[in-house]
Amino acid sequence: MALRSRLADAVSSRALLPAWFVTVLGAAPPARATDQWLETATRVLLYRLTYDITDQVVALGPEPSGADRHRRSWYEQLRKDLRRW
Repeated sequence: MALRSRLADAVSSRALLPAWFVTVLGAAPPARATDQWLETATRVLLYRLTYDITDQVVALGPEPSGADRHRRSWYEQLRKDLRRW
C-alpha cells in the first residue's frame, strides 16, 4: 500500500516519471480504469524492486530464464497486463 500511495502522490503532483514508466504506462492514468492502471503500475514497481531491475528504458528488464518459475510467471503476467496500457 505504501508503494501504491507514493505512486499516486507522484502522479497527482505531476512528477517527472522515468522513461521506462512512461513508455509502458503513459505519463498519467487514463480517465477510465484508473484503479486498474494504478494497480498494474504498482505491480511493475514491485517487480522492479524485488528483482533489482535498474534498466532505464525497459520496464521489466531482461526476460528471466525458465529456471526461476515464479519470476518467469510474474514477468509474463505483467507483460500481458501492460499490453492494455
